[in-house]
Parts: sequence; structure tokens; C-alpha cells
Amino acid sequence: MSPQRLSSSIPSLIVAPPGRSANTDRRLHRRHGPEEISLTFLGVEHPVLNWSQGGVLLVDRHSDLPVGATVSGVLSIRGQGGRFRFTARLLRRDARAKELALCFVDLSPALTAALSHLSERT
Repeated sequence: MSPQRLSSSIPSLIVAPPGRSANTDRRLHRRHGPEEISLTFLGVEHPVLNWSQGGVLLVDRHSDLPVGATVSGVLSIRGQGGRFRFTARLLRRDARAKELALCFVDLSPALTAALSHLSERT
């Protein structure tokens, strides 16, 4: 049997740009350690595993909270006075690792500025 030419309707293989692997982290914001912030929502303070200006990875203390749910709470920045109200959406849950990934929604200008300042320091 002779080789056959592939149809032009089959999409080409997408190749990563030079210097980047196909598995390169595509996050918009750099991740930071857990020491700087704490979050409280649904009546519980949640241990932060890492955070960025776009969201946060937390220890899962609400296994019944569905993916896509929106939560509101208070974010505190250690070493800075004041607490900030926030709203976030549950993006994903890793049941095995017991982690939640939240994406911040419509942050206030004050909290956006505070997280930006904090990310520049770390």
C-alpha cells in the first residue's frame, strides 16, 4: 500500500514558539507565597497556598461548594492596616489535594492597588 497525502482540512500541529514549551504556565499574574495574605469567607479563615493579583489557591474547607459558585469575604494583608472586601468565583477543585482555586471578581480599586503593591515587594 502506498502512502497517502493527508487532507488539507486536517488542522496543522500547533507548535510552541521558540524558547517556550507547550506546557508553559499561561497565568496572567505571577504567583506569591502564602505568608502575605489571609482570606475569610463563609465564616471560616482559609489557609492560603499561593496567590496572585487574579486569584488564590486555598485549602478546601468547603467540599460542598460547587464549582462556579461565587463567594464574598474579607482579605487581610499582613503588615498593612485594614481589611478588604472581595468577591471570587470557584474555578476548580482538586479533591485529592483538598485545594480550591478562586478567581477574584471586580476587585475594588483599593484592593487592586494593595495587591499590586504587595506583588512588587515580593
